[in-house]
Amino acid sequence: MLNFYGRRCPRKLDYNQLEILKNSKFFFSNSNIKNLTKSLKGCQEINLEVGFGVGENLLFQSLKNKKEFFVGCDPFIKGSINLHKEIQRFELKNLFLSNLDFQELLRFVDLVCFKYITILFPDPWPKKKHKKRRLINSNFPELINKYSNEKTKIIVSTDDEDYLNQILYVFYKSSLFRLSTDITGKNILKKFSIQPTKYYKKALLNNRKTYHLIFEKKKS
Repeated sequence: MLNFYGRRCPRKLDYNQLEILKNSKFFFSNSNIKNLTKSLKGCQEINLEVGFGVGENLLFQSLKNKKEFFVGCDPFIKGSINLHKEIQRFELKNLFLSNLDFQELLRFVDLVCFKYITILFPDPWPKKKHKKRRLINSNFPELINKYSNEKTKIIVSTDDEDYLNQILYVFYKSSLFRLSTDITGKNILKKFSIQPTKYYKKALLNNRKTYHLIFEKKKS
């Protein structure tokens, strides 16, 4: 059974679609997450998108790069339901979804080094008392170190300047990763074909500046 808390489960939920999602071999929740490693076994190029939202970028990437594999995690189930419909529509075999928290998901992904880890406009939790909830915090580099190699790219976008400063500080203090300056700003979006998400469009609509960064492992 799927467990949902607070806004993770929308008020108007199509329970038929939820049942289809729950029984899909492309969706992983608490009950079957151990099978994700089996599904990824033998896959050479695996990508992770954290907090995929509606899934605009994740769907585009999986359609464009059918020889690569994509894992998307987002605790809000509506995005998974909608994206699973697209998996069925396009008969995709390279896209896997989960409603598990990022840290929970990683516990069940063994022996995987991601090609790209993409985090587009994560919740900035602007209130001071909530900042500890931010995804990219002081523990983040060590957490993803096991799932990265020298070719891994961590792609991050935000429109929150305070969160930007925290992200930069976290990686600056890290002995494991560094900020890449080979490609910067919106050139990152072009280079990696990052698709405009709901929150990117919202930022532009509100004339908010957006920031785009790439981090990679320090060479040993």
